[in-house]
Amino acid sequence: MTAGLTESTIAAALRSHLRPGMTVALGDGVGAPRCTEDGTSVASALSAVAQELGGIRLVLGWLTAPLDGIEAAAYREVIALMPGWGVREVLATPTARFVPTPLSGIAALLRGALRPDALITRIVERGGSLYFGTEVSWQRELVDAGVPVLAILDRNGPCADAGPLVDPAAVAVIGHSADGPKQFPSPDPDPAHESLADAVLRFVPSGARLQYGPGQLGTALLRQTRHSVHIDTGLLTDAVVELDRRGFLDGMPSATYLFGSETLYDWADGKPILRGIEYTHDNTRLSRGAPLIAINTAIEIDPMGQVNVEGAGEKVVGGIGGHPDYCAAARASREGLSIIAVPSMVKGRSPLVERLSRPVSTPAYDIDVIVTENGHADLRGADWDQRARLIAALFE
Repeated sequence: MTAGLTESTIAAALRSHLRPGMTVALGDGVGAPRCTEDGTSVASALSAVAQELGGIRLVLGWLTAPLDGIEAAAYREVIALMPGWGVREVLATPTARFVPTPLSGIAALLRGALRPDALITRIVERGGSLYFGTEVSWQRELVDAGVPVLAILDRNGPCADAGPLVDPAAVAVIGHSADGPKQFPSPDPDPAHESLADAVLRFVPSGARLQYGPGQLGTALLRQTRHSVHIDTGLLTDAVVELDRRGFLDGMPSATYLFGSETLYDWADGKPILRGIEYTHDNTRLSRGAPLIAINTAIEIDPMGQVNVEGAGEKVVGGIGGHPDYCAAARASREGLSIIAVPSMVKGRSPLVERLSRPVSTPAYDIDVIVTENGHADLRGADWDQRARLIAALFE
């Protein structure tokens, strides 16, 4: 592990490790590397070096906010594995593109067709050992594959990595950071989402494994549950802290990203919560054991129950993410359920559409139940004609 970068700038460090034509992956999540201690933008420095060297390809994962200073034109191409969120502006440039994939497919892509030559990410040091901090995501898969890590070392950031340790022999420290992870407090649910959560929770038995998403519905679900559940999800939010304080959190939660505020980061610090997507989104593991109840939302649902979660028409909201992974696993879980929960109207518009305006994110056959505040459509055992009637009746 490289030590003592007292006189070296991050640009000089990057220049010493990168070569023309390389593929570089940038760590994602709330802990994506943003600034060094002297205020230098990591994305700006990387873009400048990429411009000098030429031919650099940049791979971006799930960015929760835009990266200050990133210049898409500096790269041969920029490949995003999750659209929306922090890459909207980047994807509007000619050299950028989005590769559609569920989270469960990212590890294979990064070990194969999109294998990077280096990973630039934030690393946390505790007791002389190195860990990932607020996300593991696909990063450990790269370390295990032998991809060198160029680390922004954060000695003070929270650490919820369940391990194993990051091998120091694979790490070169190119800078230090003290800015901490981005903060995204859980939004308070409105009455419509509280009503929706009550309707959904009728399907969640005590002791089940619960997968939920960020946003008002996820917050309402965890606030309003009245029996113990185990959390087995992709993103862990502030709402889990209140669930724990109320005594309804069963065991240690499992996730691959933290996504919240200091409330969550302080609570999670030192807990073995985060694992790579090869574990958190593994269909075989998820579909076995205690019943998995996957509760997800949709931007659009067609008459057969196909779901689109990316956006409406040309407007991209987010990526495919773990939506199809958890829906498929819950569908296969004994006594589990794949639930889509949506308000019957969103900003004056029904989620039920005659035809999806974007490609299918999750197929109809991986949806068991659709829930609105008006009731539910149980699609288990229904043929295509029955599904269409049940879904249409739910949104009348």
